[in-house]
Amino acid sequence: MKNLQFFGMGALCALVLSCSGNQSGGDPGQGGGNFLTGTFVAPDGQTPIAGATVWIPGSGPSPVLSSLSSDCESPPESYRVFACTGPDGTFRLNIQGISGAVTLKLKKGAFMQTLNIDLNSGGSDLGQITLGQDPSTGAPKMAVVTGNYDRMQDVLAKLGFGEIDSFGNLRLGTERFDLYDGNSSLDPSYPDFDTIFNDGDGDSKPDINNYDIVFINCGTNYEFLLSDSSKVQILREYVQNGGRLYVTDLSYDFVEQVFPEFIDFYLSDSTPEADPETMNEAQQGSGSITTEADIKDNMMKEWLKIVSCVDTMDNPVDCVNPSTGKVDIEGFLPGWAVMNGSHPSKASEVKIWVEGPVEFGYPIDSGIKPLTASFPFGSGKVLFTSYHTEAANITGLLPQERILQYLVFF
Repeated sequence: MKNLQFFGMGALCALVLSCSGNQSGGDPGQGGGNFLTGTFVAPDGQTPIAGATVWIPGSGPSPVLSSLSSDCESPPESYRVFACTGPDGTFRLNIQGISGAVTLKLKKGAFMQTLNIDLNSGGSDLGQITLGQDPSTGAPKMAVVTGNYDRMQDVLAKLGFGEIDSFGNLRLGTERFDLYDGNSSLDPSYPDFDTIFNDGDGDSKPDINNYDIVFINCGTNYEFLLSDSSKVQILREYVQNGGRLYVTDLSYDFVEQVFPEFIDFYLSDSTPEADPETMNEAQQGSGSITTEADIKDNMMKEWLKIVSCVDTMDNPVDCVNPSTGKVDIEGFLPGWAVMNGSHPSKASEVKIWVEGPVEFGYPIDSGIKPLTASFPFGSGKVLFTSYHTEAANITGLLPQERILQYLVFF
């Protein structure tokens, strides 16, 4: 994985006091004195980045700890002070005893930003800090594999990593990530999915290793690659070495066939945990259903209460139903991939983000099933979601798209 740091706001501001923007939440005086505040947002300039780690690197006899919260990861290096952004993207660093020129770092998942600031004038509010979007300036390098039934590329574009047209679809050519053709939907200028397993740049490694995150949309035409043990090993090593793999719905075998020991998919009950289950067998979900899903992560739920959502007619709606505290997820594809949960031996490693009552099987059964799950592997992570983006030709974001958007930063 490449270094994901880039210099942004600090290059434009000689002093902290010359930077302005929205005051972060909390008491009215928190932007001055011994505190450094700000609001971290996505490249669209609007979507808050929740649960990010914010810190000033360095060491000293007694580091100042602004936060011992479990709402974000600890800094990946020694630090003088750190804090977590809240659901609204705001942070508050206690900089008592720190002065002069310092480096401020903000990190969430594979996304990171670095600012150079001057604290000689004491604390201040940095205002809005917008995450960069271009890999050439240090943003994460992402690859998206197209599919027949899902469009994660549109979710990324709405997050600011591209432009959308009047129907809410990515305007091809504006994407700040690499598109791979997984379903014969792109023109020949875009590479086919299988080429990502080749060494096209001559660095003696499969090209997938050039990416920090790889998204595989539901319904690719390339599941045959999973019968090649060398391709399976490439995917496994990619994540082990720090890559992030994000898979939706019918493409679930890119999780099950590569990392079988983690998630227990529906059926194949006699298959040992460490062995891949029968391909496509878990595709037993009933189609055209809507579920009121529980959000199992508190930070995500609070974030969903802040951001905006729309319904399938592009009308504004609450992302979280205020009367039930649940999220409506709709448009399940017939035969969607059903999860039972984690395998017992990996229960402590698999995180369930979303679950809800659904129908599945033949004859039809029903019950509460995990709908989004993730797990670490080596230095990387894998995320799978049973639902997907719904092609509704809308410029806003459905609640389920907002969930997927939040998890881009997992």
